[in-house]
Amino acid sequence: MATLGIFQRQLPISATADSIVGMQLSDAEIYKALFDLSQSIAGHTDLETLCNSLAATLGRVISFDFLGLILHDAVHNTLRVHAVSTNMPYHDKEIVVPVDSDHFGAWVWREQKPLVLSPLEKDAHCSEVIEEALKKGIHALTLLPLSNGSRRLGILGFGFAAPFRPTAEALGFLGRVASEVAVSVDGYLARQALLHERDRMRALFEITNALVAKLPMEDLLAAISEQLNRVVAHDFAVLTLLDKDSGEIRLNGLHSPGGIGFVPEETSGRPEGLPCGEALATGKPVVTAGLDFERFPSPLYRKYVDEGLRSSCSIPLTSANGTSGTLELARRSGEPFTGDEVDLLVQVARQIAIATENSLAYRELSEMRDKLATEKLYLEDEIRFDQNVGSMIGESPAFQAVLRGIQVVAPTDATVLIQGETGTGKELVSRALHDLSKRSKQSFIKVNCAAIPATLLESELFGHEKGSFTGAFAQKLGRFELAHLGTLFLDEVAEIPIELQSKLLRAIQEQEIERLGGNRTIRVDIRFIAATNRNLKQMVDEGEFRSDLYYRLHVFPLTVPPLRERREDIPLLVRYFTQKHARRMNRPIESIPSAALDALTNYDWPGNIRELQNLIERSVILSPGRVLEIPLPEMANSSAPSPRVSRLEETAERERIFQALRDSGGKVSGSDGAAARLGLRRTTLQSRMKKLGIERHYQ
Repeated sequence: MATLGIFQRQLPISATADSIVGMQLSDAEIYKALFDLSQSIAGHTDLETLCNSLAATLGRVISFDFLGLILHDAVHNTLRVHAVSTNMPYHDKEIVVPVDSDHFGAWVWREQKPLVLSPLEKDAHCSEVIEEALKKGIHALTLLPLSNGSRRLGILGFGFAAPFRPTAEALGFLGRVASEVAVSVDGYLARQALLHERDRMRALFEITNALVAKLPMEDLLAAISEQLNRVVAHDFAVLTLLDKDSGEIRLNGLHSPGGIGFVPEETSGRPEGLPCGEALATGKPVVTAGLDFERFPSPLYRKYVDEGLRSSCSIPLTSANGTSGTLELARRSGEPFTGDEVDLLVQVARQIAIATENSLAYRELSEMRDKLATEKLYLEDEIRFDQNVGSMIGESPAFQAVLRGIQVVAPTDATVLIQGETGTGKELVSRALHDLSKRSKQSFIKVNCAAIPATLLESELFGHEKGSFTGAFAQKLGRFELAHLGTLFLDEVAEIPIELQSKLLRAIQEQEIERLGGNRTIRVDIRFIAATNRNLKQMVDEGEFRSDLYYRLHVFPLTVPPLRERREDIPLLVRYFTQKHARRMNRPIESIPSAALDALTNYDWPGNIRELQNLIERSVILSPGRVLEIPLPEMANSSAPSPRVSRLEETAERERIFQALRDSGGKVSGSDGAAARLGLRRTTLQSRMKKLGIERHYQ
């Protein structure tokens, strides 16, 4: 290797005595000095006190003005001053010397030879160091390698205000001093390594305890970050989880050990163009130092850079079942993460991956358990309700047209809107659609939108998180989640409040929901069936129902005819209901009078099939023998053409209804609707409006 010009000013060991500042010591004095030196520098726990003790002891033998310990940084492969002892004015200005540079300190490290520079002169290669030394009054330097056997530790440096030209004996003595110092420094570094390893093990132990404690994700990350910061300094820690269905990453926790964190606007997104995206794709740690917008073009990366982050480390959370997310640490200083630090983070990430996987599996099992428990209640309720799914009876052309429509649309996943009067069997049609579909083995979940208060309907449909509102003492799964992979039947869909209709529309279109109080998007796969006894098109025209939701539901409309339009089916239905209730009540009914059948066929049935079924059940109860006894007088009275109220009473009632509708702004249902103002149920008011011929067009 070529020798620099500045090295050529090094005095040869054979220099004449009259040109050298003498240092005459006997062998006994040398051994005593070395013994005192080893005693003074032994057992120090930091380099500053070691350096000061060395300077105090060595100052009795040789006069110098500056002493410095320069150690090798194996991570960055540089030399850096770690401790200084001097009586001169000294302002610490850190100078880092790469060992592969042309610096004279790097030469001493590489060649493992002492170097004497006296007097100091400016040199193009080392001008900054020499200029700083001259400013501090140093005019001569002696540098000796610090090595303990084959271990190169650094350099021991002496500075002199006057020219210093040691003899060969003096230089040999300083070399022995450097050897003694090297032993102490090596012991100090070994202790530091043991302490560092102890801190690493302690951090891993505390992190394991935090993972076992089953803390919430945000608290868990804070506990991990605080422990890690003792051995791996960082300004921000981020935990992300990968949604394997959508391929997006979701921010599950962010912590700043110094309390100077920020809250990102986006908590989920695509990982491409981010360090975490590269870590997820390769399954290996990704370490960045400085800015690299070409490598990471994501706008989210630029936002993090704008917050002052300059270096980062992304560790994939990998377990036997694949990669579930990343652990991210970042620094503002730009100091790159070392290989030793990355190795520790890999161990921590492995623990977090197992804990996260267990947590997600536990949550999935809990949700499945809750779903199964809720479905069990639904099934028990349906069994008690005894709807005879699939027992659709009728031979009339009107009813056969409905059956053909069911057979056409059932195998598809198309949304069906079932329209018809109250009691015509709309729910039975919806069940037939489910049973004939490819989802028949999955759940059939129904929601009566009119039976649930408007304030609770959103929670009932979409579920809620614990603490999302007063009384939410536990997490609850909504009907949407229960109906996943199955069918959701929205009965009385016209009664959904208009402020909730936009969220329902998004859920139907996107097949995505969020629980009340939650920020996690839940994907569902549902077939939708809706039913109503009201004119939805008219409600859209009157502004009571969203047009976009109406057209989304009106994909395949089915109109169930009222019983008066399929009179030929009435005898079949009478016989079916008679057999059903007689078997259940253990009644020996064998025949139905033809006169009774004729009367039932000629009746208009304003309550449709529901009214017919209730009448037959009552008749079975009242029939003691083998012949069905039907209370025809009651039925005749209910179907008599004469009005139940006088003309005057009818006019007064009409006026009261009109006034209530005007006061409520045209709303029939709800706490401030016309029905509530009149003290009536919504269905009762609608029935009276129909009988009185009141349309909902008024001023």
